[in-house]
Amino acid sequence: MRKRMIALMLLTVFVLTAAGCSANDGTTTAADVTFEDVVNVPENMIVITDENGAKFGYIDDCANFTAVDGGIFYSVVSMKENSYTGDAEYRFFSLKDKIDYYLGKLENQGYEAGFARTELDGKIYALAVKGNPAGGDAVPLLLLEFDPENKTMKTHTVSEYGFPYAAMTASGGKLLIMNHETTKEKEDKIYEFDPGAGTVKEVLSFKSSEDSLRGVCAADDGFYLLRLKLNNGGENEMYVDRYDAKYGKISEQPVTEILAAAITNVRGISGRGDALNEIGMNVSRFYIADGRYMIYENFSLSRVAADLQTKETLLAKDDNYAVSTGSGAPLIYRIDFDADSAAGPEIYGIENGQLKQVPFTPDGAHKLIQTVTVSESGTRAILTSDAFPVRNGTGVIRIIR
Repeated sequence: MRKRMIALMLLTVFVLTAAGCSANDGTTTAADVTFEDVVNVPENMIVITDENGAKFGYIDDCANFTAVDGGIFYSVVSMKENSYTGDAEYRFFSLKDKIDYYLGKLENQGYEAGFARTELDGKIYALAVKGNPAGGDAVPLLLLEFDPENKTMKTHTVSEYGFPYAAMTASGGKLLIMNHETTKEKEDKIYEFDPGAGTVKEVLSFKSSEDSLRGVCAADDGFYLLRLKLNNGGENEMYVDRYDAKYGKISEQPVTEILAAAITNVRGISGRGDALNEIGMNVSRFYIADGRYMIYENFSLSRVAADLQTKETLLAKDDNYAVSTGSGAPLIYRIDFDADSAAGPEIYGIENGQLKQVPFTPDGAHKLIQTVTVSESGTRAILTSDAFPVRNGTGVIRIIR
């Protein structure tokens, strides 16, 4: 039961951490972000530097940021005390001209699935519910469309029955959006967004009492779904389903035993029964590399990399680790690693079919990794700090291209 409550607790954590953050209207120019040293950064700011330490500028330390091609996309939420919604201001810090641009604002935002942010053809997309998702009434799931070049924001309604932990991927020039419908019938649906036409349409539907979707990710000629098959009275099963570009199902692969074997090694999991319960949790990251290597992160304890062909566990970690956000190939990293450890930070990625450690050397003052995010073209933004949380000290986002 404790672990089943973690997903709901995340909403509370979001409210508490966002409270007190402020956002400023307008555009910040390059002149506003010129300074000589990190110590001169205004209060509650995070410095942005290149990999050699040259400073680009700064963003608010309350920012929920994601690396995108050309810069840093981020939001800052202003909330009233004890409120479950807030006004989310979205901005883009351009690495080219070192200017912080205002893109738009979503009022009365209840939750944005920051892990689902996706780049497609130069635009940035995000999923958010508007209104209080814990209030009992239906709230709409919105697709937010941002154009960094023209500095604009558009909203599209995906469903009137939104769920906070939605998922999204880009495939074949379109977006595929997964939502757990909160209607009386409780269906899980996949929607297609066509950027050219600006239209949203339903393309797949599943009865939640039988099949509960956990994730969606792109394939070369279609996409994958991570599906939990619910067997009343028996053990639930997890599958990776392959679909073509016309939404026809090509294959399904059972991955229950692969995940169970990996998760049994995670700290806090005691045996197969506990591992199977863990598999039932909502998923924050699902990715398939080279058609066989799965990276999986849920909202509970487990972060896993596995080979679906050999069924080998490549990596199994607990919630001291996280999977990077952004449209690029994901990395698994240890959060807030021991700055005094001779081993240094832990960042892993799949390269040529192998899980390899990604080299990274934090600067002398900022040794604690807090966030890793990767753009579509592979640009990495790594937030390090000298204290945890970052606002207790100073933080640096290093851009590695």
